[in-house]
Amino acid sequence: MYFKEKLLVPKNKKYQIIILGLLIHLVMLFAVFDIYFSSPLDHGMESVRSTFDPPAKRLVLFVADGLRAEAVYDGKTERIPFLSRVMKKDGSWGVAHTRVPTESRPGHVALLAGIYEDPSAIMKGWKANPVHFDSVINQSAHAWCWGSPDILNIFNKDARPHIKLQTYDAELEDFGANDTGLLDKWVFDRVRSFLTEDVKKCRRQDCDRFHDSGNVFFLHLLGIDTAGHGFKPHSNQYIDNIKLVDRNTEIIYQLFQDIFNDNNTVFVFTADHGMTDWGSHGAGSSHETEAPFIAWGAGIKTEGAQKDVKQIDIAPLLSSLIGINIPVNSIGVVPLNYLDMNDEGLGEIRLSNTLQLLEIFNIKRERTEKNSLIYLPYKGLSSQELNDKVQHLKRLKLERKFRELIEDCELFMTTLIEGLDYYHNYYQFPLLMSISLGFIGWILFLAVSILYENITDQQMPGRRTFLYKLNLIPIILCYMQSFPLSYYIHFSFPFLSFTVLHQDISKLRGMFIKLRCVLFSHNIYNILIYIIGLELLVFGFFERKAFSLLTVLIGTWIFFTDSFGRHINDKDKILWAVLWVILSIFPLCPVMKTTFDLPMYVLGSVAWFVLFYVMFCRSKLQNLVGRNTGAYKIFIFQFLCLVLASLYSISLELGFIANSSSVKYFSWCLLFMPVSLIPFSGHQVADRLTTTFFGFAPFYLLVSSNYEALFSAVYVALLCIWLLIESKILQAMDSTNIIYYSTFYTYKSRAKINSDMFRRAFLFIVFIFIGFFGTGNIASLNSFDPMWVRAFLTVFSPFKMMGLILMKITVPFLFSCCVFRAINSIGRENILQMFCIILIFSDLMVLQFLFLITNKGSWLDIGSSLSHFIIMEGFVTILLLLYGFAHIVTTASYKKLVI
Repeated sequence: MYFKEKLLVPKNKKYQIIILGLLIHLVMLFAVFDIYFSSPLDHGMESVRSTFDPPAKRLVLFVADGLRAEAVYDGKTERIPFLSRVMKKDGSWGVAHTRVPTESRPGHVALLAGIYEDPSAIMKGWKANPVHFDSVINQSAHAWCWGSPDILNIFNKDARPHIKLQTYDAELEDFGANDTGLLDKWVFDRVRSFLTEDVKKCRRQDCDRFHDSGNVFFLHLLGIDTAGHGFKPHSNQYIDNIKLVDRNTEIIYQLFQDIFNDNNTVFVFTADHGMTDWGSHGAGSSHETEAPFIAWGAGIKTEGAQKDVKQIDIAPLLSSLIGINIPVNSIGVVPLNYLDMNDEGLGEIRLSNTLQLLEIFNIKRERTEKNSLIYLPYKGLSSQELNDKVQHLKRLKLERKFRELIEDCELFMTTLIEGLDYYHNYYQFPLLMSISLGFIGWILFLAVSILYENITDQQMPGRRTFLYKLNLIPIILCYMQSFPLSYYIHFSFPFLSFTVLHQDISKLRGMFIKLRCVLFSHNIYNILIYIIGLELLVFGFFERKAFSLLTVLIGTWIFFTDSFGRHINDKDKILWAVLWVILSIFPLCPVMKTTFDLPMYVLGSVAWFVLFYVMFCRSKLQNLVGRNTGAYKIFIFQFLCLVLASLYSISLELGFIANSSSVKYFSWCLLFMPVSLIPFSGHQVADRLTTTFFGFAPFYLLVSSNYEALFSAVYVALLCIWLLIESKILQAMDSTNIIYYSTFYTYKSRAKINSDMFRRAFLFIVFIFIGFFGTGNIASLNSFDPMWVRAFLTVFSPFKMMGLILMKITVPFLFSCCVFRAINSIGRENILQMFCIILIFSDLMVLQFLFLITNKGSWLDIGSSLSHFIIMEGFVTILLLLYGFAHIVTTASYKKLVI
């Protein structure tokens, strides 16, 4: 059913929608961090000394980056003979439980600062210590650190003179090198040289600093992480690197014992995070969140039983062992069962830990009490009650009731930690409601804008003035409570949103009537597909199997609705359904399986060869019939590149080409040359799409290792069938060849909206999500493997690696955008209207994800919920950019550049 109207979205309103959309989604993105993930760091706390009678003078900290607990526990003592003896006879051990994201920076921040990573650090970048926090390194008397520059530089932002760093060149971080132990050998060699040359032979006046109480020696060992990425955790390289670390840890231990010879050194061996079986980390599986923790030496109990700890509890433990101040931002609790001290020493440490947490609690409480118009104290705790509690604890210490002191402190610490969370999230619910109401107003405004013609309301001036005055209310309230600037925006959002919507208030009724006509004009089955489909898309973020159900549902859609199935023959319907059923298999496959599967890879390559043959022959036939010129030489050259890419990847896997071989530079030619030939092809839809598919296909085969090669071939075939079906519907006749005569030239859009546009927009969204979730999980960091890019480089280069990985992820999206642009070109549809429909669908999902975000429970849930929301937030913006790039790919011509 068509509506014969004037252009639905006038030019000035187009820009209004685009600008408003970008601003509103930016507000939503930053609002989420204020609602759920505002910075936990406070300032102004007084430092608290852990103990005045520490059991050790110096700390030696070994951090084996990327070492998962399972790799050294569970009876695998042959890998760590020295550390195994320590665990059984000389110290204590357990599992250190980390949080998501299981990356190096957050892990080291938790270890040495006692805090979970400040979310604002994500927005500011990871490299240069974007947020200021205290750490064990800062509080030490002197600190000497060796290892990776990416980690060590985090802990000396202010270049303090008492902290000495020695780092290697980042080029040494080669995840394709056979000897990944070079990184750890570098560290151990420098430490041995330091101990034997600088410390043992020191004759200077400042030699006493080496023997001061409160010194820290930090060894960051990256080799195991590098081996895990490059060769996986079950490889010989990973295991050999563990053995190397164990041997050298024993050597360093003996050197410290011999040189200092005072039995006042405590040793701690741990890891920042673990690693999956496929060589990645970042998410919340047990292999990633469980790291080994082994402690021995001065002040450590000798027990063989496993004693697990939270990773943030390690920082106050390290501080207590050498008697330095607990990092002021730490929210960790010292695990007393690791300390070999009498009750008096344990009681002092527990009281210090309590007072340090109380410092943070009071800062948060006082700020909330001072600024809130309505203040509700946590559990009714007043300043006087808190002071009374502290005096009670100090009295127990004076009365030497240390066991009672420890028990009362632990109860009080539980209250303080819960109170920290209460005050930190004091305005969470009001902010959430405000943002939600504002976003609902935006969705209604969007629906009105695209579904109803532009008629200006005749409003009473007094009513308009009253609306503007209402917008002053949230500003005044925010000012009275000394809120940060972002809160002004969040609480003003619903007022501004409904003020803008009120200008179109008389259109709302007409909008709902038209929406009903457009969506229900053919079959109620359509609206059910949209509702069920959107819910399956949302659920698919948590469970990929939902996408399998969705693909089967869409495969049968064509049989149950006239709006989709008209003018389509049975052969096309069956092919459509069969391809969707085949595609439904892939989300059932493992999320990540990056070990090279030769039979599956060969099958995927053959599927691409067959796909090329069908497209080439079909295009050649149509060009002969229509007497159009086809760039056959381009097709043949791209096919040759496709074959070479497949052979190169197989040769690399079979060892015919070494990882370090200079032949890898040939892969860059296979990336750029087929793509550079795309503008030579004609502007006919079929020719340009064929050259686009096979321009990027060689690169995709070079960065594939498993079933994703086969998936991409089926995906492209399904896109082509979709284009054929939609072209027939748009022409309303048997127009099988229409795509071979249509071009990508600029067209004048039709001023009509119909139910088919909703279907195309919805299918486009489905194709985009299936494009990635079919082979992985875009919301999970452990779906990405650096070894994808080994055909191009092996030396650690994060920007190049991330660029290539993002390009791999983007290729299916680009294919979808090119086909979607072809459909729009054939139908001469208004692309802004189409993207507004996409925006309505996606924003309904955004609103759901807003309420699914959590900052409680497991960090797998927390990290996943945030990443889901961010993906949906940037969904349409990314699609607009990709569609713009698809426009360039489908219209670029070297002839135009010459002219």
